[in-house]
Amino acid sequence: MAVADQGRIFERGDVGVLSRLLSHLVVIGLFVPIVALGSVPLAIVTGVVLYAHLVCDVLWDIWRLDHHANAATTEDELVRTLR
Repeated sequence: MAVADQGRIFERGDVGVLSRLLSHLVVIGLFVPIVALGSVPLAIVTGVVLYAHLVCDVLWDIWRLDHHANAATTEDELVRTLR
């Protein structure tokens, strides 16, 4: 679910795109330094994993925006054709 279909995790309107991404940045910014106090190698791995997660989230949001924009364009063309 977390990788392939995040729509199953969040209901529409539960979490906004920017607030979700901001929360990820806050978690990364706080959690990685705290982990580094105990183990720098673990903090590096944790930072890389969280960074990859954030990049995947941004890519997913871009795909959704493009997908919805394409669907809207197709719908507009259909309406113009039917008129």
